[in-house]
Amino acid sequence: MLSKRPTLDDIKNARILTESLVRKTPVLTSNYFNDLLGIELFFKCENFQKTGSFKIRGASNAIFSLNESESKQGVACQSSGNHGGAIACAAHLKGIHADIVMAKSVSKAKIHNVKTYNGNMIFCDTMAERDELFLKTVEDNNRISIHPYDNYSVMAGQGTIALEIVEQVPSFDSVVVPIGGGGLISGISIGLKGLNHSAKIIGCEPESVDDTYQMYKANERIEMAHRESVADGLMAIVGHLTLPIIQENVDDIVLASEQEIIDTTKLIWERMKIVIEPSCALALAAVIKNKEKFQGQKVVLVITGGNIDLVDLPWSKVGKD
Repeated sequence: MLSKRPTLDDIKNARILTESLVRKTPVLTSNYFNDLLGIELFFKCENFQKTGSFKIRGASNAIFSLNESESKQGVACQSSGNHGGAIACAAHLKGIHADIVMAKSVSKAKIHNVKTYNGNMIFCDTMAERDELFLKTVEDNNRISIHPYDNYSVMAGQGTIALEIVEQVPSFDSVVVPIGGGGLISGISIGLKGLNHSAKIIGCEPESVDDTYQMYKANERIEMAHRESVADGLMAIVGHLTLPIIQENVDDIVLASEQEIIDTTKLIWERMKIVIEPSCALALAAVIKNKEKFQGQKVVLVITGGNIDLVDLPWSKVGKD
């Protein structure tokens, strides 16, 4: 696996290494949202990706990069769900063992994803306990750690999205990317910068989990506790490797509230007829809230995944607490 910050060449190599597994996902448009906002939107739909999210890109690049000795050790990861499913899938195809450490609160859809590929699930009670249990799992079993975002091979794999976007959308002014731990926006930003693309790179976070926003504005790392959001895939604290890349490459970070994320998730389901998670509806919610920043632009929204529990939809929870 890569030991230093990935380059455009590393991203191109990741694309070649993972082409047998990773799908080139479609870009959709919506006249309804374009007319509503006065912005030309392009939805890069990773919800149609293998395992239902962009995570398979980074997971497969990291796992397919392992040598024979490393493969025999097996791998381990910590995950809010999508990375775990992706690691389980890639490990299954490579024929190696995978331990997946997850909080019990992970959605049933994401747990099912890991089960589908025979990943060994290890549960903890809370997100705050996950890091410690993960480290113990790695040490006790001598596993190869594949962090969901603080891993350069993972970042390179995620960056393959940038290569596809520039092929599918000939001209665009901005790309809006949800931020959890920051691996996705790091990879995409390295790809676009390496291609000398002029588009602005805009991150987005829930207001309730705005750790990257706070650190970005302060231009320094701030120690923060785990918090919760309906955008469950974005509750991780930004990484030690990803934050410097974000500070260097990202032009701005915008936010949206919990209710705005829920409302936008439902609106995309209704208007575009696609199943997406709140974690990626955030991208559109943040654009709607900050539409003056994007007026008259062509904007790519990275729709990160579609693994959602269909019997426990986010808008069904309103008013029940």
